[in-house]
Amino acid sequence: MGSVTTRTSAFDELIRRNEDDLSRYFQRRLLNSADAAEAFGELLLTAWKLRRRIPADPTEARMWMFATARNVMLNSRRTAARRSAAVQRLADEMRTIAPTFATDDVSTELREAIAALPADDAELVRLVYWDGLRSHEAATVLDINPSTARSRLANVKQQLRATLGDGDTESRPPRD
Repeated sequence: MGSVTTRTSAFDELIRRNEDDLSRYFQRRLLNSADAAEAFGELLLTAWKLRRRIPADPTEARMWMFATARNVMLNSRRTAARRSAAVQRLADEMRTIAPTFATDDVSTELREAIAALPADDAELVRLVYWDGLRSHEAATVLDINPSTARSRLANVKQQLRATLGDGDTESRPPRD
């Protein structure tokens, strides 16, 4: 039991001595602080799992932590690259199978008007009119009450009509 306690306290001490430097290691190399924090957490988890392999010498242990941090970072970058490639493949596929929106001025004007709405309202409009969901289904996606979704949708349609001009029936979203 004593060696486990000793190993745990040695691990804790190693982390305390090096956590700021290791955290900065990720912050300097990854695009945002959330990714850096996630990678640092992954480092701690990996180091804990492999704690029996950590050298006893403090300098060697520090270098082991940095080598492990590098491996975590490289894995993080590979994962991000795979995710980006997958997203790009999906986007390319969606462009070929999804109906394309007209590129005329009315369509562009409508898209800009929707984009100018508050984010939740814009997403509600997109879910209902672009993705074909019924208002109660969109409410479920947005985690709001169905009656709230219907009233927001009615208000948003009025806003869009006012923004786009009453006489322009081409640019109006379809009715429920």
